[in-house]
Amino acid sequence: MAKISAADTNRPFVAMLAKHHFWLLAIMVPFLLLPLVFLVRGELTTQIEAVRAQIRGHLTALKSVRSIPQHPNTSWANDIDTSTMRVKRETFAVWRKFWDSQQSLRAWPESLGPDFVKAVESLKPDGKLSPRLLERYQNNVRMLVRELPAHLGVEEAMMDINGAGQSQVRQQPLRPEMMRPGMGPAGMVPEASRYAATWNPENQQRIYGSYDWDKKPSTAKVLLAQEELWVYGLLCDAVARINKPATGPHNAAISRVDELYVGYPAAEDNPGGANGGRVIRMVAKANPDGMMMPPPDMMAPGAPGAPGAPVGRPPNPRFEGGQRAGPMAAPMSSPEEAAAPVDADVLLRNWIYVDFAGKPLSAAELEAAIDSQMIHLMPFVLRVVVDQRQIDGLLVGLAASAIPIDVRQVRINAPTSGQAGGPPSMPSMPEGGLGGPAGAGRYYDVTLELRGTVGLATPPNEKTVGLEPGQGNAVAPADAAEKPAPVPKAALLNRPTRRRIAS
Repeated sequence: MAKISAADTNRPFVAMLAKHHFWLLAIMVPFLLLPLVFLVRGELTTQIEAVRAQIRGHLTALKSVRSIPQHPNTSWANDIDTSTMRVKRETFAVWRKFWDSQQSLRAWPESLGPDFVKAVESLKPDGKLSPRLLERYQNNVRMLVRELPAHLGVEEAMMDINGAGQSQVRQQPLRPEMMRPGMGPAGMVPEASRYAATWNPENQQRIYGSYDWDKKPSTAKVLLAQEELWVYGLLCDAVARINKPATGPHNAAISRVDELYVGYPAAEDNPGGANGGRVIRMVAKANPDGMMMPPPDMMAPGAPGAPGAPVGRPPNPRFEGGQRAGPMAAPMSSPEEAAAPVDADVLLRNWIYVDFAGKPLSAAELEAAIDSQMIHLMPFVLRVVVDQRQIDGLLVGLAASAIPIDVRQVRINAPTSGQAGGPPSMPSMPEGGLGGPAGAGRYYDVTLELRGTVGLATPPNEKTVGLEPGQGNAVAPADAAEKPAPVPKAALLNRPTRRRIAS
């Protein structure tokens, strides 16, 4: 039997494919290309939709910009610059008006001489007074301080260390027809004092001591001391005004001034009790060893002497290097601070001003504080014995002062200087009844302590508000007022038109 190879059997098929290959490929090509075409078309459609969405987003953003009345452009930027410059000028004008309103407070005493007044009023921010003028102020400032009791309407006791300067009760004889039982030997009765109130001699002497200088002061020391003296005079005049209707000690609103300080001595280590330890219990508990323990409130965080309490006030050369003018003494500065050389004029600015929260500012904090660029807040403390029916009048009188006096703390029956940390003092029942010596017969007296600040304007500075020298005095252009927003053109084009219908 003959053998047939595979090649021989496939030859007819190969011959047929070779003869009809065109038609066979024509049938297969659509089945191969159509899926590829659909795949490519879908990819292109996706890309087209993505680009179309991006274009729509840009068109929407452009439409939103066109709908803004005053979108950022050259005209808008110019209007913003004009408005900003107007605000700066208005701020500087208000600052200058505030400074001018306190011109009466900053009146330098004529006793210093016209040349001194002229030199100090024309003094530049970094200027210096001549040594001759500095020595003159050193010699005259003591007399200026001794005028404060006259402003207050009390007897002066600043120079009397033993306290003999207090008002003495003088005796005068009565006529026989005025004699009544119990009037004392030989019909003698106390003579009424010509002063309606008294001022604690120790307080007067402490104030005087802060102005009693052995060495020639610097210009900064003179300016700061005189500023404090102005504030002292302002508060003394305020107390004298409420006592003005009085005809004697028996009907004076304020019968005694126990304590009056401004600036550094009035600054609080714990302003307003913000760090705790303000509430003090009446009775302290004893420990098992028999030692009296301080009340729990005294050991609260932030209380004086408690863990975490403030280190203490920084030194100030005018006040014994940081010692508080009162019953409590502040700790000394750290050895590192004591060893570092510091300009004395810089130390003079420690804790003479506070911020708007009542926190005392050091010299560095005062320089960096933005709030203190236009106004300096000088703290004060005023502790008086007052007729409680006149407390409202005193507070209203302070609030109505032309110079801003902000009373922030009011304490009734506050501890006196000799009772710091102890229970509140209570008004004692007078002896002798009505018509007795000064302070007797005043059944409505209470001890009142006021703490607050006095707002002092600083010299206007154009650079502080962002103006160049001379721009604060320049007249604003006529078009400096804010302009109404122009109507966008797109709104005009798209505004619906009204057709007139003929009747």
